[in-house]
Amino acid sequence: MSLGLPEKPALDLLAPDADPQAQAAPFTRVLVRAGARDLAEHWASRPPQETDPAGWRLPDRWFEADHRIVVGTRALDAVHTPGHTPGHYVFADEGAGLLFAGDHVLPTITPSIGFTVPPVPDPLGDFMASLTRVRSLPDLTILPAHGPVAPSSHTRVDELTAHHEDRLRNSLAGLDHGAQTAHEVAQQLTWTRHERSYTELDEFSQGLATMETKAHLDLLVARGAATAVEGPDGTVFSQRPTAPPAG
Repeated sequence: MSLGLPEKPALDLLAPDADPQAQAAPFTRVLVRAGARDLAEHWASRPPQETDPAGWRLPDRWFEADHRIVVGTRALDAVHTPGHTPGHYVFADEGAGLLFAGDHVLPTITPSIGFTVPPVPDPLGDFMASLTRVRSLPDLTILPAHGPVAPSSHTRVDELTAHHEDRLRNSLAGLDHGAQTAHEVAQQLTWTRHERSYTELDEFSQGLATMETKAHLDLLVARGAATAVEGPDGTVFSQRPTAPPAG
C-alpha cells in the first residue's frame, strides 16, 4: 500500500496510540480562525474516532513526487494533486485512456476543500493548480472514488474550475457590506446541489461549509481581491479597494 507523504500527519492522529484530544484539534483551530467558535467547541466535544489496532498499519511506501509505476504491460503516471488532501495523487493510464481520479475529480459532486490535516495556507489554490495539472494531461475517462464513470476529464475539470470561480465571486460579494468572518460569509451562501441554506445543514456540514468558505476567502486574499486581518474572534476579511483609474 502506498500514499502521498503529506497524508502521514493525518494517519498519525488515527493511530491506536494517538492522543484522542488531538484528533479534533486541527479542525477546531481552523473553525476558530474562521469565526465559528461555537462550532469549534461542538467539534471538540465529539467522541474521538476509534481505531481497531488489528487492522492498523502505515503504508509500505510514501510517495514524495510525481513518478511512473509499471504494472505488467501497463504504465501509470502518479501525479501529485493536493487540494482535497495535501497528499492526494491521481493515476493516469494514458495507454488505456483512463484516469484513476480518487477524490480529486468527481463526476457529480465537488470534493470538500479546507478539511485537511495538517491545515495548509491555501488549500483551494492548491486544488485549482492541481486541476490545471490534470487538464494538461490527455482527455481521459474518469474512474472516481465516488460516483459513476465519466467520459471526459477535460470536461469535468472545466466544470469544477467554473464552479469554484463562481463560488469565489459569491464569496467576494459576501463582503459587499463590510468586513466579515468566513463563518458570516458562509451563512450567506447556498450549499450542496440542492442549494440548501446554511441553517438547513447539520452542525458537521456547517463546519465543512465554514472551512470551505474560508478557503475561498484565503484564495481571494492570495489573488489580491481581499484583505485579511487576524482578530480575537477570528480572521476578518474585507474587499480590497479598487484603485481609481489613472489620470
